Order: sequence, then C-alpha cells, then structure tokens
Amino acid sequence: MDTLEMIRKIAFTGLTVAASALVPWHSAVAQDQSGGVSVKEQYVADIETLESKFLDLADAMSAEQYSWRPMEGVRSVSEVFMLIVAENYVVPSAWDAVPPEGMEVGPELYGSLPEVTDKAEVLDYLRKSFVYYKSAVGELSDEKLHSSIQFFGGERSVNDAIYLIATDMHEHLGQAIAYARVNHVVPPWTARSGGN
Repeated sequence: MDTLEMIRKIAFTGLTVAASALVPWHSAVAQDQSGGVSVKEQYVADIETLESKFLDLADAMSAEQYSWRPMEGVRSVSEVFMLIVAENYVVPSAWDAVPPEGMEVGPELYGSLPEVTDKAEVLDYLRKSFVYYKSAVGELSDEKLHSSIQFFGGERSVNDAIYLIATDMHEHLGQAIAYARVNHVVPPWTARSGGN
C-alpha cells in the first residue's frame, strides 16, 4: 500500500469517527435547552476538545515533521495547524467580535498570516487563537447567537456559522491525525488510553 492510499484510509476512518461524534452533539444542540447546558456552553466545550487535541497533536509531532506534506500542492503539517489559527480568528470577525489588540481580522487573514513553520511558534499561535475563539463564543448573547450574518458567501445565523466551522475543524483534526499516523506518531489521547 502506498503512502497516499494509507493517508486516504486513515483520513476516512478519522472523518467517520469525527462525523459520528458530531451527530449526537448536533442533535443535543438542536434540542430545547431549558434547564440543561446552553448551546453556547456546548460550543465552548467542543472548542475546548478541539483545542486540547490540536495542541496535543502539534506538540507530539517533531519539529522536522512540520514541513511534511503528503504530496505537492497539499497543506503541510504546519499549514494545517495555521489554517486552524486563521479560522479561530476569522470566524468571530463575521459577527463583529472585537479582535485581539493590534490585529486586523477578517477573511483576508487566510492569505495574510505569516508562513510559520517553527514548532514553538505554531504552538504559540494555536494556543492564543483558541483562547480568543473560546472567549468570543463565550461572550455571545442569545440574541447575537441567533442573529443573521454574511458568512462564506451566504446569509446564515451565527449559530449555524459556528456549527459549520466546528464540522470543518473536526475534518481538519482528522487530517492532522492522518498526517501524524503516517509519520508514526500516535495521537497522545490514544496513547494515554493504552492504544496505538
């Protein structure tokens, strides 16, 4: 089996697991939340899960592996992590969240983030971006959560935009897991549970 075929099989498995995890989560979000956990709290909890797994994986991979890519024209390890950084900053800009001091945030950020390949710098960007994203989502009022915004070329609610990005981030987590596995890195949460 060649490397590309192995990546496809691993990625398919990872995406299947991520999708199956999201189905009950989204069903819970859609239910009446009276007396239970709010939609916003569920989003923050999911962001915390993504944060933990992306940071664990980014830390587990060696500095040398950050430049690895499965083929020409496909994102490298560091580029996948920096895409998550961009999403963490860009998404709140769609509902006019206050950006971090000294930072201009908007869709143009996808193409304007510096090309960061140093492991320590990537980890720093990831940590800071997740702190910002969690805070921006956590500060949303119920009214703002259900308000309409322009997002990726269409009108949708802030709630729908956050859900859309959550599914995208889980997809990229599957991609990062596949990259790690091909490079013989066991995801730390799997290793901690005794798996390989």
